[in-house]
Amino acid sequence: MSSQIIRAQKKQPPEPPCLISLLPDEIVVDIVARVPRCYYPTLSQVSRRFRSLVASPELYARRSFFGCTEQCLYVAISKDQTSDIHWFTLCRKPNGQQFSGTASDHRLVHIPSLPPMPIQGSYVGIGSKIFVMGGFCNWKITSSVSLIDCRTHTAQTLPDMPKAVAISVTELIDRKIYVIGGSDTLSPLKSPSRSMMVYDTDTEMWELRARPDWEAGKRWFSSVVIGGKIYMRTYYNSFVYDPNEDSCDRDEVLHSKEWSSSCVIDDVLYYYDVRGNCLRAYDPKQRSWGVVKGFEGLLPEACKWSKTVSCTGGNLVLFLQKTEETEICCAEIAVERREGGEIWGKVEWCSVVLGGNFHIMDCVAVEL
Repeated sequence: MSSQIIRAQKKQPPEPPCLISLLPDEIVVDIVARVPRCYYPTLSQVSRRFRSLVASPELYARRSFFGCTEQCLYVAISKDQTSDIHWFTLCRKPNGQQFSGTASDHRLVHIPSLPPMPIQGSYVGIGSKIFVMGGFCNWKITSSVSLIDCRTHTAQTLPDMPKAVAISVTELIDRKIYVIGGSDTLSPLKSPSRSMMVYDTDTEMWELRARPDWEAGKRWFSSVVIGGKIYMRTYYNSFVYDPNEDSCDRDEVLHSKEWSSSCVIDDVLYYYDVRGNCLRAYDPKQRSWGVVKGFEGLLPEACKWSKTVSCTGGNLVLFLQKTEETEICCAEIAVERREGGEIWGKVEWCSVVLGGNFHIMDCVAVEL
């Protein structure tokens, strides 16, 4: 009987090889480069070859060549706003599939290969990479700089900043990173920094400047870039800083709203007003505020915080956490300006993306 089983097993035909494995590497790269990134986690499980391919610089170079790059969101999250930062990315399941244990096809997924990073640092995305600068580390202000490669989910250490700061205004203009103010002590409200540092990403050189005497001794709480200028807010005023002219002007209309955690789409500033339960928009050309219409009642109410970030195709992504709950909700909203100047929004999707008592410290969009 055993000999018959052995003979039967020997007669079984060999399993045919996967056809794509027979193709030359350059052809495989061109094929996978055209595949949406939401399929890459599945492809990485096919074989070691594909696991290496989906993280290779060659693949992302071809995606850029074919015009297949996508804007992806990376989210810096702290457990209690005092612990280290851990990085998550907003993922979408393909073909309407849902994540295990949820009724959602969107989810914030932890990136375990990235080490914990300082809280209240500065986070700036350039291409497929994220600069992490300064912050609080082991109850000390740090001047450390790390560079995250979002293609491989690895981080490398770069030379330190000229000065250790945390909670700074940090924006990117013409490939230069401006780090303005912030705290250089463990008492950020008592001793804000009076410095401004500029990092040239091409020459990889830092320049330390004296901070102009606007709101000296005050701490900045929010900032965006519109038209090559940095729009900033303190408790007391909102300012517009022009790096080319090295000038800063007060904007009282902008400061009429307590804007924070904002984003910019088509030179219009957007932020979600948790007190008014509405999405507000500021047009710097018209110097006027408005409320985005069209989706009243479609988003959670009574929220304790919100974060907005611009996304591909003129959409914005909004993160919310309700006052009595620990789950983090996320919505993608398409905005458009209609005749008469009114801005309307449409909720493309809205779902819970993370459970647990977490807090989103910042969101960064990168190209992959």
